Amino acid sequence: MPKVFARLGVILLAICRTVYCWFFLYCSLILIYSVYTNLRGLTGERSEAVFTIVNIEFAVFSLVLGTAWWMIFRKKPDSKLWAIAASLAFVFTHADALIVGNWRGFLNLELKYWPLRLIGITGIIVFSIPYHGWRRRSQERELVTQS
Repeated sequence: MPKVFARLGVILLAICRTVYCWFFLYCSLILIYSVYTNLRGLTGERSEAVFTIVNIEFAVFSLVLGTAWWMIFRKKPDSKLWAIAASLAFVFTHADALIVGNWRGFLNLELKYWPLRLIGITGIIVFSIPYHGWRRRSQERELVTQS
């Protein structure tokens, strides 16, 4: 019976990682579009420091999320680190309010967008669990005999 639960856990972990992989791509594309539309509508009165910081933050987050998607999708060795970095991006989404010094706005945003924090924390947990992918029993036996 424990093997069934272990196999079920591996399947659920694979599903969670796949969902997060495509979620990273989706969010990266949304953020790229956001930066594009913000910069396209840039006028003299809207070019405040806060507006610039938010666009830079969105661009950096988009880069991190896109890189995490690419590394997971291509099964690169550092994909786990990029996925954890992308999950941390969800936890610190409104860090620009701290940079500007808007503490009250930061606390309001933290309370308002708690699902983003939950997604980030869950992503950190999912990508922190060791995962070796699908293996055949013969490959598992070879690993046991090698160690």
